[in-house]
Amino acid sequence: MNQTKHVLFFLLLFYSITATAQTFVHPGGLHTQTDLDRMKTQVAAGAHPWIDSWNALIVHPKAQNTYTAGAQANMGASRQRASADAVAAYLNALRWYISGDTSYAACSRRILNAWAYAVNQVPSGQDIPGLMGIAVYEFAVAAEVLRLYPNWSSTDFNQFKSMMTTYLYPNCHDFLTRHNNACITHYWANWDICNMTAILGIGILCDDTAKFNEAITYFKSGAGNGNIANAIPFIHPGGLGQWQETGRDQEHALLGLGMLGSFCQIAWNQGQDMYGYDNNRLLAGAEYTAKYNLWKDVPYTTYNNCDNVQNYWASEQNAFGRGRLQRPIWEMIYNHYVVLKGLSAPNVKAMAEVNRPEGFENDDNLGFGTLCYTLNAATSPYPASPAPPAPAGLKATASVKKVWLRWLPVVTANGYNVLRSTTSSGPYTTIATYKGTNPLYEDTGVINGTAYYYVVSAINQAGTSSNSLEVNATPAATGALPTGWAWQDIGTVATPGGAGYANVSNGTFVVSGSGAGIGGAADGLSYVYKTVTGDATITARVAANTWVGGGAQKTGIMIRESLADNAIAFSMTFGDGGVREARSGRRTTTGGSMSFQTGNLYTRAPGWFRLQRAGNTITAYQSTDGRTWFTVGAPVTVSMAATYYVGLAVSSNSSNVNTATYDSVTITSGAIANGTYRIINRNSGKVLDVANKSTANGANVHQWTWLNGANQQWNVNDLGNGQYNIVGVQSGKYLDVASGSTADGANVQIWQSTGGANQKFTFTVTDSNYFRITAVHSGKVLEVASGATADGANVQQWTWNGAYNKQWKLVPVSNASARIENTVPAQTPASSKDLVLYPNPVTNQLMLQLQNGFAKGATLKLCDVSGKTIYRVKITGSQYQLSTGKLPAGMYVLELSNGSKTITEKIIKK
Repeated sequence: MNQTKHVLFFLLLFYSITATAQTFVHPGGLHTQTDLDRMKTQVAAGAHPWIDSWNALIVHPKAQNTYTAGAQANMGASRQRASADAVAAYLNALRWYISGDTSYAACSRRILNAWAYAVNQVPSGQDIPGLMGIAVYEFAVAAEVLRLYPNWSSTDFNQFKSMMTTYLYPNCHDFLTRHNNACITHYWANWDICNMTAILGIGILCDDTAKFNEAITYFKSGAGNGNIANAIPFIHPGGLGQWQETGRDQEHALLGLGMLGSFCQIAWNQGQDMYGYDNNRLLAGAEYTAKYNLWKDVPYTTYNNCDNVQNYWASEQNAFGRGRLQRPIWEMIYNHYVVLKGLSAPNVKAMAEVNRPEGFENDDNLGFGTLCYTLNAATSPYPASPAPPAPAGLKATASVKKVWLRWLPVVTANGYNVLRSTTSSGPYTTIATYKGTNPLYEDTGVINGTAYYYVVSAINQAGTSSNSLEVNATPAATGALPTGWAWQDIGTVATPGGAGYANVSNGTFVVSGSGAGIGGAADGLSYVYKTVTGDATITARVAANTWVGGGAQKTGIMIRESLADNAIAFSMTFGDGGVREARSGRRTTTGGSMSFQTGNLYTRAPGWFRLQRAGNTITAYQSTDGRTWFTVGAPVTVSMAATYYVGLAVSSNSSNVNTATYDSVTITSGAIANGTYRIINRNSGKVLDVANKSTANGANVHQWTWLNGANQQWNVNDLGNGQYNIVGVQSGKYLDVASGSTADGANVQIWQSTGGANQKFTFTVTDSNYFRITAVHSGKVLEVASGATADGANVQQWTWNGAYNKQWKLVPVSNASARIENTVPAQTPASSKDLVLYPNPVTNQLMLQLQNGFAKGATLKLCDVSGKTIYRVKITGSQYQLSTGKLPAGMYVLELSNGSKTITEKIIKK
């Protein structure tokens, strides 16, 4: 009886599996029969937006019926060629079905047959197993369309399916199972995703339920980064999902997102809702990535893996890769979530609109999504927006042989024109027109010493905006180094280096050198340096760096005990691993070998570095914006001469000459670098805090648990001679010993700047990165009264006695839970929509955007914190630019009145 039950059970199981296998929808890869018929109908009717994407498809080189395959026995010999042929087969199959012209089906058939009969082994080669999955999934979806073609014989079709199961599936399965014996998080998400999608496609094409389920299971619970929870590891408030490759680069983040969208689309066509899995997790990742590539702020959590990539920030904040419309992936995601499911996805919608009609970028994402996925013309209008408004906030920054331009992004723009003149107000010549949302441009076609005038206009499908306000800049040639700076080659160099300086972009150094490299027991490099004594901090932005071939061409900053090649030395550089890896180098004994600590693995110019000596402790930092800093490795304690050399280092590790441009270079003669800090008491672990978040003169300062409040953050500013101001971020007011008292127990408060010695402090290293903070006027130190550890315990001054309640650590404010700032100045909304100010804090120019009654005429008044009027003028129009370059640093009050309404705003001058 039991045996009979077992037989019945296995029969039921067999028939269940067979029934499931027979329920696959065909065609059912990326497109069902309904999808294909919709495309055919809409193209035949010439309907927008389908026809616009179709017109792009039919002129693409890979969509031509003359395309010839390059099939090989080992598909891995050139995965790129295999992918190109798969794309051509897919596009020709689409073109056949939509147009009815069988010559395109015949071309697609020739391509698929060529590979089906040529491949006779499991692919092998560079990145195989691994990236072969891209071509395999593309072949699978191409064949799923072509299976409708009656003249693709069953013999040929079966041969193709046999290739997929016999040779290609094992390659994809092996990667997901073994990951080439690497640690499980070694490979980025797109490696897993392409193989998952390939196996999913093979399962459908070959009616193989086991393979189909293998892919679905990996999507939900696989060990690697293709698992949806690993591909989108962090969900931030507001439903934004940080993509796993966000800290790598946007090219690969978009690649992976698009392929995972394809996976979900294929599964959806078979009745499996992976789009909706885990509370629409894919949508969270798409919204995050779209928002970032629209040049909007996004939250970011540091990502790390088993290789210690240390992705401190989202990639390409300052680079030109972010915001290129390089991946046609948005229409598929938009039409599913927004049009079909009715969900809100404003950033995905905006990206779909600025990309419409989607074309084709490269072979990794199949493209032409407007044709393939648009469901409803009313929800996918073309053009989606009227012509864009003129860009605002244009800023030109001169450098050597180049000018950098930045402006505020225009939400509905999908490109920009950059126009230039050598005469104010023109006439202008268009020097660049490009597609993308990135609001920046680097003009390298300039002559040093010539003044250039720029305007920018925005582009979209409906037209071109008027020009922005004009700005100007004059690039400068390099000359002699500033007083106190010197240059020399150190160690072995193949070709002599050199250095020059220009007084542009906060001081620009151009340093060239070959050099055997930085590391080992001796260095070979080009070095621009100053001699310093005592504590010091060097900060510099590496604005540009040439790629001259070879490896480990380190470029960055350095502290050296001497100019001997084997000296004790510390560096903060990038240049390893394809001119991207940032590393902190440390040689702690003369002639010893230099060791390295990895920083952000994906660091490209422009980027900020900092080295700080405090006593015998050396600490390395890096930053993407010069405001938020990350410590690279643990600080190093070393016995080193009091007088030493601090500067800029360039090497090429070859006979070629590497040239680097640095700007914003500062060397401060003290233990603390200018920056924003939380100031932590050694005894309690609590931070310096302004009570009740007050901004009033006399507001009390006490200690409190760190809450990341602006009233707990302090800007430390070097005044020279080892003295500093400490200024509250929230209030703009200065740390102050009340009434200038010199007595023990005198209270510490905040107060507007008086320039008094009771608002100036020195920092003296105690040990292990702790300092005593001494008021210049009294010689007494800041302490937490009575050594209390409670929230609210008072801060006062007292005679130094070495107690822990009198010692403080300064930690740069981290962005682990903060927002990433735009690389262009962020708009700071005023108290009314009538006025928008940016940037704030401001350096040289404050831009006012005026609306409603204020644009018709208003009175602008700028006052200092005492109420004294500094500037008063009547203005008209929608924009006004206020020069602030000559104002001293501090807080000011801007008042704008049109007679019936007055707006008051605080302005911080850096």
